[in-house]
Amino acid sequence: MKPSVAALVAGLSGFAVMSLELTAIRLLAPHFGDSAYVWTNVIGVMLVALALGAWLGGILGDRSKAGRRLAMIFLLAAILAALIPLLTLPLGTWLLPHDLPLDAATPALLRGSLAATVILFAPPVLLIGMATPMLISLLTAFYKAPGRASGLVGAASTIGSLLGTFATTHLLVPDLGSRMTAWICAGMLLTCALLMGSRKSASAAALALLSLCLIPLGAMRPPPEGLTVLAENESAYQFLQVVEQKDESGLVMTSLKINEGLDSFHSVRLANSPYTAGRYYDFYTLLPYLAGDGQRPDGLRVLSLGAAAGTFERVLNAAHPGVHVDSVEIDPVVVKLGRQHFDAFAGVSGQVFSGLDARVFVERSSARYHAVIVDAYERQVYIPAHVASQEFFTAVKARLLPGGLAAVNAGGRSFDDPVVVTLSRTMASVFGDAQAFRVPNSRNYMLLARRDRELDPGILAELQVEGESLAAILAATKKTADWRRFSAEEPILRDDRPFLDQAQDRALLASVEATGPIAMQGSKDPEEVGVEARRLYLDRALAAAKEELGKAERETAYLRLLAGDCRWLLHDERGAEAEYRAALGLVPPESLEPLLRQRLSDLGQRLASLDRAAVRASANSWVACIAAFGLLVGFTVLRSRFLRLA
Repeated sequence: MKPSVAALVAGLSGFAVMSLELTAIRLLAPHFGDSAYVWTNVIGVMLVALALGAWLGGILGDRSKAGRRLAMIFLLAAILAALIPLLTLPLGTWLLPHDLPLDAATPALLRGSLAATVILFAPPVLLIGMATPMLISLLTAFYKAPGRASGLVGAASTIGSLLGTFATTHLLVPDLGSRMTAWICAGMLLTCALLMGSRKSASAAALALLSLCLIPLGAMRPPPEGLTVLAENESAYQFLQVVEQKDESGLVMTSLKINEGLDSFHSVRLANSPYTAGRYYDFYTLLPYLAGDGQRPDGLRVLSLGAAAGTFERVLNAAHPGVHVDSVEIDPVVVKLGRQHFDAFAGVSGQVFSGLDARVFVERSSARYHAVIVDAYERQVYIPAHVASQEFFTAVKARLLPGGLAAVNAGGRSFDDPVVVTLSRTMASVFGDAQAFRVPNSRNYMLLARRDRELDPGILAELQVEGESLAAILAATKKTADWRRFSAEEPILRDDRPFLDQAQDRALLASVEATGPIAMQGSKDPEEVGVEARRLYLDRALAAAKEELGKAERETAYLRLLAGDCRWLLHDERGAEAEYRAALGLVPPESLEPLLRQRLSDLGQRLASLDRAAVRASANSWVACIAAFGLLVGFTVLRSRFLRLA
């Protein structure tokens, strides 16, 4: 075998395997996201497949007709790689249905991504892994020196992998899409088969591959029924999909979904209002009043780190006409979609810094603001560690005018959520203290810290604003139980200690055990307990309300109803169900029974979605195990067959 041919084949196969690895993440992202766990699954499976392939290739490389056999191996790998774009959608939709809630789907996502990677990518990568030892064996016959042969093949393969890495990330996927990139890899493997001498078979496969490329594939992940896809794009950073939905009244809502999406979204626009109907974006319109001690500052300037496709800019301009909003968005495609579908960044004061990282901006800019909003998420639910560290908030503080506010959007189940606690304490380590506000009817928390002065949420209780929408937003912030102050305590996020992903994973994987109804074996009169627990519940002091309910000397249907309501708001849905069922068993007053049954009916949909997520996670575990077992069985059969070859 000529060295030039061996080097070219090694380079093309190295390009293909690295490109397939990176493309795997992008193909799987619409279904399973691209969290650190998904990356780990993909990289781990690829390494195992390459190792098994190298083992088989070493056995086969020492046999006769190794060149012809390697040609057929490349041909089979090309066919399997060409099928990946066609199989990803049905397999991904089966492993992860649309009807799972994002906050409970993490186990299904992780196990599903493992199963999909083993089924779709392990077989072709295992075959490609056979190439290196076989090429070295063939080239050794030419050089009569194993060292020179292995050095040439190793160098060519590494250079090919390097080119595949940069080309896939910066050129192929953003410009052509991940499905076409997979077909290009298949084409490279066909070329390898041709170079190894399998011309007739490879030519026929090439025609079949060209036919596959002509198949209209449609959306990478079609939305659930009732939603229409307006745009779909694979940027250099993520999979993006703009969808439109109409409710029964005809109200149109446009939302931007990232990667797996499920029941969550990145940005939203309502056709009939610049606001978002009480979603977390609306509450950031109150930042100017907090920064100005109840008065909107003159020459109001706001910095939005993570532009939410212009959602923050739109609501701020609705509440504070003439506000200067600078928006920083690392993904230029998000800005493009914001302009096309969200009426964003057009004809307003302020600049849009597209393609720029938030950390780089705050450290290099000299501009100063009354408020800095940090909503810089990646991988759907993860906050990048470098925009959550003590060093980052120090840079944010330098961008604030005296009395200015830093505000972070964080997801969490409660004030004790690992992400809420960790971020708040880190902010407090820079600003002196921090306040967390629980956004009503959501899992969002608004974390606030003020430069040079103490933040006083009580200002909002005395504030008077114009406009029905803004007044409704303001009214929702007046319950003191929805606020909590945090001080600087360890652990604190630092650049050299970026453990935020682990905190996020603990929050997502945490499950509340159904411990049954609260024990009510205290010494207080149930009526007295009911009055106090009701007051605490209305103030959203839910933990205190639960503690008060436990002081009752006996249970009553009303106390069980209150306990269920508290536990539901604390995301302990199964505990809430236990309370409501216990209340029904106490022969409640006639007026309570319909209410309890309505509660159980309303709760049933959420419990059903949690059950579906648990069942899907279990099923995906079995699929992953069966797929891995099948791969090992196939490897064992091939190994036995190759050992028998003369």
